Amino acid sequence: MNKWRRLLIDGLLAVNRLVSSGEPLLRTHNASVLVFAPHPDDEVLGCGGTIALKAQAGARIKVVVMTDGRASHRALIAENDLIKMRRAEAKDAALELGLTAEDYIFLDFEDHRLHQYRSAAIDRVFATIEQFEPDEIYLPNRRDKISDHVETNRVVRAAVRRTNRSARLLEYPVWLWNSWPWTLGNTRYASDKVRQVLGTVRDIVELVFMCRAKVNVSAVLHLKLAALAAYRSQIYRFGGNPRWPVLADVADGEFLRRFKTDIEVFRRTDHHP
Repeated sequence: MNKWRRLLIDGLLAVNRLVSSGEPLLRTHNASVLVFAPHPDDEVLGCGGTIALKAQAGARIKVVVMTDGRASHRALIAENDLIKMRRAEAKDAALELGLTAEDYIFLDFEDHRLHQYRSAAIDRVFATIEQFEPDEIYLPNRRDKISDHVETNRVVRAAVRRTNRSARLLEYPVWLWNSWPWTLGNTRYASDKVRQVLGTVRDIVELVFMCRAKVNVSAVLHLKLAALAAYRSQIYRFGGNPRWPVLADVADGEFLRRFKTDIEVFRRTDHHP
């Protein structure tokens, strides 16, 4: 990373600390929570430390995995085998975070095609919220770039609007970090320079000015990293296959390093019926 981009990142993080100064670190670790993950591993990347803190505090926790994860390596392994692999990894990650395998709920919508099942997904999410009655709901950020992430946000917010209860929504960024200046990753507007600049500005505004709620996870960072390592198909090259993509390949490792820090950030909104 060149020094100018490093200085820009440091400056943007300083601005985030400034605008977040009036909003204290979230400390409601005993609040019951539903975490919605587009794919198995997003819950750890986005809020694994927060989950671990809540587990230690004895909070009621359920993690809802929206899709089956079949698409991540479909060119290298049979889809059914990958589905089974990623589900088993999720159960291992649950144990590392202080949960049980039964704390994970798998909705099994098809990976990369969640938008095709929007109505059914809203019904399933609504039923889960009604049954669990959470104080807090964690979901991917509305600008999180990957289609299943954005769709999960839309589905969860639509389901919440159906409910007759109040809840705190906390949106965690994952793929939103894979954009300039945080990484040199591809942007969603690469073919249109004007849209690329405007989109990049909106993404920076989202992370710096909207993601003001924070949790200090330094005490459980080792648990978060252990849970992430449990997702072996995403962290290690299966069978030593050099063609097997892993998260460390993204932006030469800069992307993955964003999740190995002491602070997790969220966009907070409070829903009232």
